[in-house]
Parts: sequence; C-alpha cells; structure tokens
Amino acid sequence: MNEGASRLAPRPAARVPQTRRDRDALRRERMAAPLDFRSSGPTGPKNPARSGSGARQRPGLSSSPGTGPHPGLRPGPRSAGRAGSAKPKPRQALTAWGVLLMVAGPTMTAAALDALVTGDAHWFFDLVFIAASFHAATLVRRRDLLAGVIVPPLAYCAGLLTAVQFGVMRAGHGPVGQLASLGALLAVKPRPLFLGTALAAALIAARWAGTRSAAKR
Repeated sequence: MNEGASRLAPRPAARVPQTRRDRDALRRERMAAPLDFRSSGPTGPKNPARSGSGARQRPGLSSSPGTGPHPGLRPGPRSAGRAGSAKPKPRQALTAWGVLLMVAGPTMTAAALDALVTGDAHWFFDLVFIAASFHAATLVRRRDLLAGVIVPPLAYCAGLLTAVQFGVMRAGHGPVGQLASLGALLAVKPRPLFLGTALAAALIAARWAGTRSAAKR
C-alpha cells in the first residue's frame, strides 16, 4: 500500500490483543513497520534544532561537515603574529677587544684568587685560562678570528704578572724584576699556555675553514 495513502486514510481503531498469540503478532507488526520521520505529529522529531531548515547554526561553522574548516584549526592573526615573532635571536659576536676582555679578565681574577688562597698559581688559574680561551674562540666574529689566537698568550702573561704582584716568585722590584719573575713562571708553567692557545687555534681554524667552504658554495 502507498505511504501517502496510508497517511491520508483514517486509521482503524486499535485492536486490543486478547491472547498471547495476538500480542506477539501485534508486537511483530510494530517492529516490522518502517519508521516515518517526516510526519509533523507528536511522533515526529522532538528536537527542531537538529532537523532541516529550523536548525540554528553556530557562527563560524559550516552547514555540512567537511565543507568548511573546523574552528581552531586555522591560526588566527594573533597566533600567526606570535609564530612570526618567535624567531631565534642572532648570537652575539665578540670583537677583538671583547675577546681580550673575556680572556684577560677571568684569567687575572683567577690568578689573584689563587695567589691569595694558595700562595702560588695552581690548577684553578690554569683551568680558568683554558676555559676562557676556548669560549672566546667560539664567540669571536668572523672578521676578528685571528684575535682568538693572539689574545690567549697575552692574557696568560697578564695573569702571571698579576700573580707576581701578589708575591708569587717575585725576583725583585721594578720592571726588570717583574720580567724576571714572569720568565721564571713561564718556564715553570708552560703547559697551560700551550694547551689553551692550541685549543683556541684549532677552533679558529675549523671556523675559518667552515666560512671558506660556505663562501665557495
């Protein structure tokens, strides 16, 4: 029978099942009957916000899933601005004078502290000098790479002269006595000077080779 005709025709009075067999047959008929969601009666859809043209859409959402972007997936102008402003800052490069201050300052300070505490220039002075020379070689700018090799010996001599001022192997007063004390300390402690200068020179040579290869490309 046609569905339109079934809806227009008057419904017969509901029969009351008398026996268990009639109840089972009525239950099977109800389960086999197709569901009609197009009727506007009390059996129709109860939520008008989910049906047809009466649905009220949220602002920013498309009517059909998959046709428009999901809110939150598209970055707004603020997030785009934050992403653009999160660029890494350029590394600070040292000039030749900056290398001199970075190496000579800690070296002379370590020499003074070592002389005051131990009365001599021991491992603390040597370690500070080597670390400062290597660190300055990593930060010196490209046009002043040669300063990373020249400055460490000068800073080491300045540190030894500072230790002489605090009484370490003082041979006499005046410039001649200080030079004699410096020569004696250099003869006793040559290894830290060679090690710190060699590490800085190796790093400077590696950086220079890297700049040459990058320029050829």
